Amino acid sequence: MSKTAYWKESWLQHRNVLIQLIDQIEDGHLDFKPWEEAMTLRDMVLHVAGSSNMFVNMVKTETMTPPTLPEVHTMDDLKQAVKLFTDQTAQAFDNITDEELALENESKIPSMQGKKELYLQGMYDHELHHKGQLFIYARLVGATDLPFFR
Repeated sequence: MSKTAYWKESWLQHRNVLIQLIDQIEDGHLDFKPWEEAMTLRDMVLHVAGSSNMFVNMVKTETMTPPTLPEVHTMDDLKQAVKLFTDQTAQAFDNITDEELALENESKIPSMQGKKELYLQGMYDHELHHKGQLFIYARLVGATDLPFFR
């Protein structure tokens, strides 16, 4: 299995759990946040879902371009947005090669300097970090039938 395929498969396992997780959250909780300065549940999910494509595209572009986030008013809207971002990211993975991952990157972020593969590691870590937070959000809004983390 190629490195690119490995990263895509590992990421998709976690993304599918995110999808299962938000399936457990009922309408009416989009604006929930556990403390005043926290992201809302809506914003956290959109941030996670949209950022993955940004990281994968950095392998090609070297540019950290934040995603355009859609307006979301219902859980169905949120699920559609996650599906769209997931499809876009999966397609972006299909456009990168193992050879590109082995090239040195131009990152100004100290923890990401090195091979371009570090962009995928950053995406993976970012998704896991925020997905863990979303498990707590889900519990706090009453979800009880949560999926396994992977």
